[in-house]
Amino acid sequence: MNKRMHITDVQPYTIAMYIRLSKEDLDMKGNENKIESNSITSQRSLLQEYIREHDEFSDCKVIEKCDDGFSGKKFDRPEFCELLDMAKEGKVDCIIVKDFSRFGRDYVEIGNYLEQVFPSLGVRFISVNDHYDSCQNKDQAAGLEVAFKNVIYDFYSRDTSKKIRTVRRKLALEGSFASANAPYGYKKSKADKHKLVINPDTAPVVLKIFELKLTGISVAEITRVLNMEGIPSPAQYAIDTKTGMDWRKVNEKTGWDSSKVMAILRDERYTGTMVSLKRKLNGIYGKDTYVDKEDWVRVENTHEGIVSKEMYEKVQSIIVNFEKSHTNVNRYNPFTCGCCGRKISKSRLKTHYWCRYGEVNPRAECYQAEYDADKLEGIVLSELKWHINEFLQMDQVRKKADENKIPVEGNIELYEKMVKQLTLSKTTLYERYKDGSLEKEEYIESRKEVEEKIREYEEMIAQSSILDKKKKEEDDGYEKLLKLVDQYKNSDTLTKEIQEAFIDRVYVYPGFRIKIVWKFEDVFGN
Repeated sequence: MNKRMHITDVQPYTIAMYIRLSKEDLDMKGNENKIESNSITSQRSLLQEYIREHDEFSDCKVIEKCDDGFSGKKFDRPEFCELLDMAKEGKVDCIIVKDFSRFGRDYVEIGNYLEQVFPSLGVRFISVNDHYDSCQNKDQAAGLEVAFKNVIYDFYSRDTSKKIRTVRRKLALEGSFASANAPYGYKKSKADKHKLVINPDTAPVVLKIFELKLTGISVAEITRVLNMEGIPSPAQYAIDTKTGMDWRKVNEKTGWDSSKVMAILRDERYTGTMVSLKRKLNGIYGKDTYVDKEDWVRVENTHEGIVSKEMYEKVQSIIVNFEKSHTNVNRYNPFTCGCCGRKISKSRLKTHYWCRYGEVNPRAECYQAEYDADKLEGIVLSELKWHINEFLQMDQVRKKADENKIPVEGNIELYEKMVKQLTLSKTTLYERYKDGSLEKEEYIESRKEVEEKIREYEEMIAQSSILDKKKKEEDDGYEKLLKLVDQYKNSDTLTKEIQEAFIDRVYVYPGFRIKIVWKFEDVFGN
């Protein structure tokens, strides 16, 4: 047993129990004992027992850091990051875990922590089930056994990831539902969680959305109808019933928006066809990406449909035709709500702009905010014309200055000539040294001076190249702006083409406060 450590009265020796449970653990349905052994309660009990059994820890302060639902493949877990910050601040003296896999599953990164990070911070590290204690291995690396175990853990992560993908593909081909939450309008069958059944509370809303679309009204108008009638949005329904999502993370009333309505209209699952594997994970450390539509797995008649296949196809045809008719329309829109950061839309009659988010969220600063279109666009056009006039005056001054400039040889060419001359002088110095006309010490000193001058000129060449490139880019940008100004300087309407040419963002706040971000900010400014 180790000698009892000295505990000062000023700052007690602090032990941090680190506990982690990942979603991968919960996926191991075939091994309930393994799930239980990795549970939060089980890990906590094991670590507390280990601390109690070692007298050296009897007077120590014990804290706990727990990441619940985080994978061990990466180390950007919130509680782990907080623990690491505490260690860097000297607030933690020892970290104890159940085993290396609870700490992490990337063996390279684990080795870095064990052999570099923790020793440099003076932090002791204990892995109970691996019988590893860095205090007993002060004069040697973590060892082959530790590295081997970590390789096994990393292999386990890859193997588990592969098995999960295999299982999900099998379920997809069978037409089984394999997601955590049922789509709006359905719920999971109590008899078989891989089967969808009609949700009598929400299925009528889905049918209503399709029926409204068949009447020819827009998605935005459907959204307005749903919000005006007070029908709970999918997120609000989940909050109210505490089902279908992590409702604890939502703390305010949320309404329907156009993106959710469109997602429902496009979802083929409402016809009774199961559509799966729309996304794929690029390796265990990569991000998931969309899969081409033709590669989706589709199985028909797996559950009761809310809408008929005919109704679904008619709606898709309406959506496609609408998108085709608007393909060639310039839809550039720089107008943005200054409160929530979302794009503000122009009404169909083009009389005003409004924020869709603010329309349905009473708690939002932009709730029911509307902005007269002519007034808003007039203010922006007026500002643009002022900047254009300022730019044209500045251009006249610039042209006069350019006329008075005397052409000179480029600095880079001059510096390159100097480098060549100095390089030749190095050869001359060496020849003088070899024929005895120059002493060794004098030769070394002279050569050193020449090399120093060469380095200075090479640095000047590098800096001049950067400046020349920047100047060319500025000149190109200036010429581009000059052409645009010449093209639109007499315009009396803020067209989409003008908006796209000059404006990056127009932030609009209640009370008609406006902030314009120009695309040529270095010239226009604010």
